Amino acid sequence: MGELDRTPESDNVNMTLEPDPVLSGQAFPCPVCGIALPFRFSRKQKPYCVCDSCGIQLFFRGKEGIRLLREIIDSGALITNEGSNLILAIALYNHIQRLRARRKELEAKQGLIFRDPDLDNAILAVDNEIERAQGELDKLAHPSRREKTK
Repeated sequence: MGELDRTPESDNVNMTLEPDPVLSGQAFPCPVCGIALPFRFSRKQKPYCVCDSCGIQLFFRGKEGIRLLREIIDSGALITNEGSNLILAIALYNHIQRLRARRKELEAKQGLIFRDPDLDNAILAVDNEIERAQGELDKLAHPSRREKTK
């Protein structure tokens, strides 16, 4: 088998960076749900994002990749759900569908005769979150008159 190429270009993944003021306070859209993800920084000051809603993690590695990320952020080309009601509506719809699937999973675990009160509470909590998300979706679909005149 061949040897790994150990040129300086291939070692740029393990480098430590300086703190990045360009990315601090900025957000990156989740590729799954569109929610604005604030940048976090590793011990080596490399940017990454975590979507608590989807469970996805994004890691930006290498000098070239991080340079391109900075360019995209500087250009303002990225849109998160904070700037678009359509993306937020789609994200809420997807969230509701995931919650419904989770509810079915929990109900399948619940016994017919001997019910687990903790599982009942978990199902109720999921129901409450579905109602909350549906309310948010309804607000987007039917804005109040005051919001329409803005």
